[in-house]
Amino acid sequence: MRALIEQGTIPARQVGRQWLIDQPFAHRPAPSRPLGNRMRANLLAILSGDAPEGLSASERARLRRYRNELMHSPDPDRVLGAWIREEAPLKLQVAASDLADLAADERIVKSGFSDPRAEITAAGQLEARVAKDDAAAIRREYLLRPSERPNVLLHLADEKPPSPLPLGLLLVDLAHHDGVRERSRVAELLRKVDA
Repeated sequence: MRALIEQGTIPARQVGRQWLIDQPFAHRPAPSRPLGNRMRANLLAILSGDAPEGLSASERARLRRYRNELMHSPDPDRVLGAWIREEAPLKLQVAASDLADLAADERIVKSGFSDPRAEITAAGQLEARVAKDDAAAIRREYLLRPSERPNVLLHLADEKPPSPLPLGLLLVDLAHHDGVRERSRVAELLRKVDA
């Protein structure tokens, strides 16, 4: 349990020597296991409007089933979050006066609640993706510090993602939030994909 907390898989806070887990999280078992790398990449591709690549006929059929299950699920955020697991974002604090400059930095790509397609107002906060190679420099330049009350969530990627972020990745980032507004946007954005 402690390892899951440290990885950020389970949201918890430490009080004294004990860890407290939010009650709603404790009763939300994953509806499925994670997808393999190829299926994950191709599901993200079709959610982003791209064609799947390098799949056999049986894999294409399975991918269609996954897409249909996701589109018709009453809780698509839970399904997507279970299928596509990622490292928890870095929880960082930046000076309020530097937040706009950080948001405009060309090395980052807005994601999650900061992506305009999410239609979520999160004043004084930023969620973004950044290439792992750029993360240390960005942290140093903007004096980003780890925080239990972050105003910046940075998702690390192997390379800088395109801007705007592919819709599939935006959906994944929203699905991994605990907030109702972020999770509800997953279903709303999926309805637009299905239209």
